[in-house]
Amino acid sequence: MKTFMTGVCLMAAVASAAPAMARDLPVPADKGWKHAQSGVILRAQLAGMTRIGLSDATNGEFDVTAQFATPDKATFATIYLFQPAVQSVPMWFDRARTALEERDIFRNAAPATIDPVAFAAPGATTASSLRQVYALASGRPRSTALAVIPVGQWLVAIRLTSDTLVAEQLDATLSTLITAIAWPAASGAAVPAAVPIAPCSTPLAYGKAKVVKTQGADALVSLLLTAGLATAEARKKPDTPADAPPVWCRGDVAGARYAAYRSSDDAASYVMALGDAGRVITVAPSLIGQVDKKGTYTVTLKDVDGNTAIFATFSALPAPDQVLKAVMNGKPAGRAKAGNITLDSGAF
Repeated sequence: MKTFMTGVCLMAAVASAAPAMARDLPVPADKGWKHAQSGVILRAQLAGMTRIGLSDATNGEFDVTAQFATPDKATFATIYLFQPAVQSVPMWFDRARTALEERDIFRNAAPATIDPVAFAAPGATTASSLRQVYALASGRPRSTALAVIPVGQWLVAIRLTSDTLVAEQLDATLSTLITAIAWPAASGAAVPAAVPIAPCSTPLAYGKAKVVKTQGADALVSLLLTAGLATAEARKKPDTPADAPPVWCRGDVAGARYAAYRSSDDAASYVMALGDAGRVITVAPSLIGQVDKKGTYTVTLKDVDGNTAIFATFSALPAPDQVLKAVMNGKPAGRAKAGNITLDSGAF
């Protein structure tokens, strides 16, 4: 994805959570490929399937897609490797499951279990991953499956579908596929067990929010804080104990395009996860608004490549549809990438 998106490109990215074009990675079809940043290795063949596609939706392998299929094309897998703006297996499994279940071809698919199944991927010491297998009563496909696995700050999402295998057989194939991937050695840092997302017990109280002029100081401080946190995270040693992650719950707005999530103990902010590939919009009290007691809210778009852009300030807590409209139709007040901060003087 481009470092900065405007106009039609921004609208397309927000709507689909992916850029309009992806670039093919120049890897020979009979050779394996290693993702340098995560250490994950995808061999040319996995679980009886041959790699038939390998592409990157960014300029730095932050959103990679690999496609595999059996010789008769009856069983095929798509493996996504991305660095989510919010690291949460439950959140991104929930997004991937929603995307799958809302496709017409899978609307009548029956999950093998009521809830996704937590499991320990190769090398993991906790059940930090989630998976789900579905059966289809008739026609093609006959079964489909989904798994999301954490690798440090990265996620691997696997979608596996078959026209010939029943759900039990596909579940076994999924296990074989996961084992066939070459995973990096565990870092030693504790990884929390994955617990499927649940609906929030109480809804957020959205205010009568209006877009107000963003203060330059507010945008600058927010971007400096974002850049500082990103730098601190990048400098952490691999075995540094991770902070306890938030327990996310799903808000009252959810669909294939986006869903709103919030920390279960937070009634003042939320995250909109766009599509299912790691990009988010955060909605939170603005820093200056907390100081001057005006209660304003900042809207920030965060991409998988670390690019952050502040898009709007609201007078109160806005509803997700207002936020999406502001991002799609508005102009960023500032952006941060790799420690570099740019402000648009015309936005203030």
